[in-house]
Amino acid sequence: MENLEYFTYLLRIVEITGGLYLILIGLYTIGWFSLKTQIPVKLVSFPGITVLVAVRNEEEKLEKLLEKLRDQRYPNDAFEVIIIDDHSEDNSLAFAKRFIQQYRLGNFRLISAAGEGKKAALREGMNQAAGKFIAVTDADCLVSEGWLKSMARALQQHETRMLLGPVLLHPAKNLFERMQSLEFMSLIGSTGGAAALQLPVMSNGANMIFEKKAALEVEKYRKDNSLQSGDDVFLMEAIRKHYGPEAIRFVKDESAIVTTAPCPDMKCFIKQRMRWVSKNKHYRSVFIILPALIVFSYNFMLFSLMVLSFFYPFLALVFLLFTGLKLLVDLPLLTATATFFKNRQYLIFAFPLALVYPVYVMVSGFGGLFFRVKWKGRKQKKSR
Repeated sequence: MENLEYFTYLLRIVEITGGLYLILIGLYTIGWFSLKTQIPVKLVSFPGITVLVAVRNEEEKLEKLLEKLRDQRYPNDAFEVIIIDDHSEDNSLAFAKRFIQQYRLGNFRLISAAGEGKKAALREGMNQAAGKFIAVTDADCLVSEGWLKSMARALQQHETRMLLGPVLLHPAKNLFERMQSLEFMSLIGSTGGAAALQLPVMSNGANMIFEKKAALEVEKYRKDNSLQSGDDVFLMEAIRKHYGPEAIRFVKDESAIVTTAPCPDMKCFIKQRMRWVSKNKHYRSVFIILPALIVFSYNFMLFSLMVLSFFYPFLALVFLLFTGLKLLVDLPLLTATATFFKNRQYLIFAFPLALVYPVYVMVSGFGGLFFRVKWKGRKQKKSR
């Protein structure tokens, strides 16, 4: 009888967390479908844009990004690119210098960061930026030749302080990488859906653009100065708090897609996600904390059911049932974002992803909260 009562309480908790998860993902799905695909209207003017790229040990990947930035379908006198070297230990600095000289790129500049970490590098670049707007991407990313024009169209169509852009993990060559790509599409769908509802919860430093004046204005409100990373979400939250949620929009445009490679192995993947999770304890906004708690709680309950099913086999059916329900909740948003990214073929991995997802959430969740992660040769500083 005691076991029966225990199982009853367990199922009630699973039902409650599952219900909250349904509401959350349902809202994000509605938000995504409410987003209108950007129409390629003619630009009335070309706003001044500075592209910032913080570089640390990216010699092998930097060339392709620089080529894409060089070939932007945007007037050279309307944009500049500032490469900020974050104390690279390879030949990234020398390579970038040679590239700029070889193609005589007058609107490209190279500076060396005085501070340490991506966030410090971007701040130094922003202080030297001439553009009214700051576009940010990573050195291991690729942008389309119409990237800046797409962002400029969005700025023209909407009065905004910050634009969040779509990011795709590509190319995905094997099962592990394709499951990563599918999972990441769901994150981008949630990012866009939440922004459409004026409840922005996520942003990605691989693809965003913001008003320089606004970023400088909210600098004094930010509480993340002790952290080396997190420039994207903390800036988004500061802008939301100061200017209101309507100041942040998502760009639903294929030309705005930025691609980056998925992690090649499980070790890289877990370290990356632990690094992301490690910033969660520094967030103060209920709009960010509550969704994260709902997702974590439901996956924690699924993980608990998975573990308990080894001791009580009948719970395996309960686990499969609630995992299937989660998949049904996720599928509309997954399908919509996979369609946008033209990767619907990855949807066949949705069920195996749903089975392993609770495990990875637990590992990365607890690991990110209790362990410091080494990233690009540096261990994250201890939180104050």
